Amino acid sequence: MKVHITATPEFPIDTVREVALILNETPGILEFMISESLDVNQFSSIHKQMADITAIDCLTFEELFDLCNTVRLFGKIPKDDFVVLVTSIKNTEDWFSAFDGKNIFIHGVEWEYYTKRDDKYGIAYQVVENIFQTLIGLNIDDPKKEPNIHEPSIGCINDHCREKVDVMIKFRTADICGSCLNRAVEENVDPLIVDQIYKVINNLRVKFVNSGIITSRIKPESVYINSKREVTVGHKKIKIDPLNKVLFIFFLKNPDGVETKLISKCEGDLYQIYKEVRDDPDPKTISNMVKGNISSFEPYRSKLNAALVRQLGSSLAEHYLLTKVEIKDDYNRYKINLDREYITIEPPAQV
Repeated sequence: MKVHITATPEFPIDTVREVALILNETPGILEFMISESLDVNQFSSIHKQMADITAIDCLTFEELFDLCNTVRLFGKIPKDDFVVLVTSIKNTEDWFSAFDGKNIFIHGVEWEYYTKRDDKYGIAYQVVENIFQTLIGLNIDDPKKEPNIHEPSIGCINDHCREKVDVMIKFRTADICGSCLNRAVEENVDPLIVDQIYKVINNLRVKFVNSGIITSRIKPESVYINSKREVTVGHKKIKIDPLNKVLFIFFLKNPDGVETKLISKCEGDLYQIYKEVRDDPDPKTISNMVKGNISSFEPYRSKLNAALVRQLGSSLAEHYLLTKVEIKDDYNRYKINLDREYITIEPPAQV
């Protein structure tokens, strides 16, 4: 059974590739495949609002499932295959994910401040969770009347997690409760698929637990920004593109972070750093990055984090990643969780 995983244009396809790699570590009937993202023109030819993704605050479930069908159309994906669409665009119900038949969408950002781990792990879990829920015929349209949607959480794959922080309970238990297993039997779900899903979530549990243990033992190294705005971590020079460098320097200069809803008000400070980083900078470049919608900012943050992980390794990079913290709706903040004592920034050579 094939599962095609893709993303909306603003979401990093590299993250999707990492999700597929994790899922394919567990062999079985489910085959997880990458489908390259459709571009803006392809989406907007059918969905006019997709012409400017950064202007979209959120989409309804119906609109997101329509995007899945557009992926099917352009990719000529058979109706019996699953389509998983990962996106940074919020949904009107503020759910992590949802399914409609074999169409699945997943909100692909913000996982790190619910799970304290890289987004790819939460996304990977949601892929198999929704496949399982589809196959057992779970009724997500009326969670209160669906006996196999658990509220409060009990540590099962079908926990509702109305309080989003509860998602870590089922990630850490990696379990499918007896009632949900019986439902799979009643719905004649192939036991080999259930076994594969169970092994996938347990593989993810090990990654969740072990990555935390390993990371806690690795101490940060000093980060040094010289007058030419070159970046060094410990003894290693870090190569990141100008916009990523602007973000990195800005948040190192602001170790207390910035509220996510206020990031657009930092345009002037970001542009000042941009002028230090490159000659003849275009102000519109910074404006486009922070023009009032978090979904427009997220791809830049993801690209910065990916560059840091690639060059420092995932464990050491944890100290330098631009993350979201403080799980309160009006007070979420972007910040780099690095103590000031590890940060040295020289005055710029010229501004």
